[in-house]
Amino acid sequence: MKIWYLYALLTVVTWGIWGFCSKIAFNYAKPRQALLFQTVGVLAFAMLVLLLEKFQVEWNLRGFSWAAVGGFLAFAGFLTFFVALEQGNASTVVTLSALYPVVTILLSIAFLHERLTSRQSVGIVLALIASGLLAE
Repeated sequence: MKIWYLYALLTVVTWGIWGFCSKIAFNYAKPRQALLFQTVGVLAFAMLVLLLEKFQVEWNLRGFSWAAVGGFLAFAGFLTFFVALEQGNASTVVTLSALYPVVTILLSIAFLHERLTSRQSVGIVLALIASGLLAE
C-alpha cells in the first residue's frame, strides 16, 4: 500500500469523526458558535505544528496568501456545513458535502491543466448521480 493512500484513509476517518462530533455539538451550540468553539481545536493543533517546526516558519507571501484564502474559504464552508447539519440528517449532509472534490477537480482541469482518466470520469458521474439520490 502506498503511503499517500494510508494518509487519505486517515483523512476519511478523522473527517468522518469530525462530522459526527459536529452534529452532536448542535445539541449544545448554534452553528456560528460551534464554528468558534472548533477554532479552539484548530488553534491547539496549530500550536502543535509550531512546536514540531521548532517555531521556525519559512515566510513566503504567495504560500501565505493562498493558504489564508483557503483557510477563509474552509471556514466559510464550515459555517454553511454547520447550518446544513443543524437542519438536516448527519448521514445525508456529510455525504453530500463530501462531494467538494468535484469542484477541486473541475478547477484543477481548468487552471492546472490536469487530466482525468475515463475511469475517474465515470466515478465522478456516479458520485453526482448518488448525490441526487441522497438529496431526495
